[in-house]
Amino acid sequence: MAHEIFMSVENGLLRVAQIEDGVLTGIQAAPLGKSESEAAGMVGQIYLARVERVVERLQAAFVDIGFDKSGFLGAREARALVPDATRDTPIEDCVEAGDTVLVQVTRPPQGDKGTQVTADVTLAGRGVVLTPCRSRISVSRQIEDEAERARLTDLAEKIRQGDGVDAVTVEGMDGPSGWVLRTAAEGQEIEPLAADMVNVAEQWEQLLERAENVEPPSLIHQDLGAVEKAMRDLVRADTKAVVVEGAATMAVAKGFMREHMAALADVLSPADEGEILFDRHDVAGQLEKALSPRVELASGAWLMIEATEAMTTIDVNSGAAEGDALAVNMEAAAVIAKQVRLRAVGGLIAIDFIDMTEEAGHEAVLKALDEGFDGDKNAVRIGPMSEFSVVEMTRRRDVMTLSQALSQSVQ
Repeated sequence: MAHEIFMSVENGLLRVAQIEDGVLTGIQAAPLGKSESEAAGMVGQIYLARVERVVERLQAAFVDIGFDKSGFLGAREARALVPDATRDTPIEDCVEAGDTVLVQVTRPPQGDKGTQVTADVTLAGRGVVLTPCRSRISVSRQIEDEAERARLTDLAEKIRQGDGVDAVTVEGMDGPSGWVLRTAAEGQEIEPLAADMVNVAEQWEQLLERAENVEPPSLIHQDLGAVEKAMRDLVRADTKAVVVEGAATMAVAKGFMREHMAALADVLSPADEGEILFDRHDVAGQLEKALSPRVELASGAWLMIEATEAMTTIDVNSGAAEGDALAVNMEAAAVIAKQVRLRAVGGLIAIDFIDMTEEAGHEAVLKALDEGFDGDKNAVRIGPMSEFSVVEMTRRRDVMTLSQALSQSVQ
């Protein structure tokens, strides 16, 4: 499968498209320039914050990170501060007014809602993520091969213990810090993996040193710029091409690749002079379809996707489709999974399939829907199909939906 990445800048917005065999499978958008520290660019930033108040009835705390509106720290996100916390540990056992805590932005302010933060702070490298509030070594769900998952876990543990290489130890909340092996770590041997872990560990020590020398509220760590972050997070070992539109963007991408991903330098190239990059593979056309509420299926059936603040509804319509309800629903299930991921839909999703009477058909459709989310980095939970062929599911929200991301521009 040919994996390609296209980067294009339009109206101060970096658009990054992921393509598999000519099909658009993912799109990200992030503002460049002065506005990058705002909105989506805030996500990942780490602040030294002061707890303003704890509201037990909300099971949340409000923290000052230096903005007009207080940050929101829920009990679940605060429990990382208590080593022996359970899922029932209340917010008042985690923080109290006046506490100074490190927090990380998980969602920027939206409308009347302030910034959402977590005390479960992490620090990402190219192939690893340091998790100081956890001690476990885990592997990205996008690495599905069990042998490779076990191999990477073993390597990371050897590095942490100093077995064959210098030990990379970082003190966490409850003993040695944990690590997450990202998809970029797939296939790596112990030396480059150790070098990546050393780099992240050094960044963490510098971050803690900065935190000791400032007063809250203070910005302690800001993530990479939009171009570098896309390179770090999206380029894979099997990526065949990274095509960049614009000399300035190309220069940033080239510099990052030279320093961090030299072995993959050959996949990077500029767009042709005068070329509109998103015309390749008709990415612009595919993107337009991804923003449309109506999605046509090959069989002649179609989907209607409508989003509200509370939930997203997806209606499967047979239209002029030939074949029985099961065949149409099976086709729809696979397309729905792709559309949900492409559109970055999160929260509660209700899917109204075409009515089926056979129980076996219900199970087949649910299985097809579940398989469509294989490798999704966002947690997905799919409920049973009702007697009326309705399925409710949830997906962990992205920072922004596709339509929200693409509506941004730098003023």
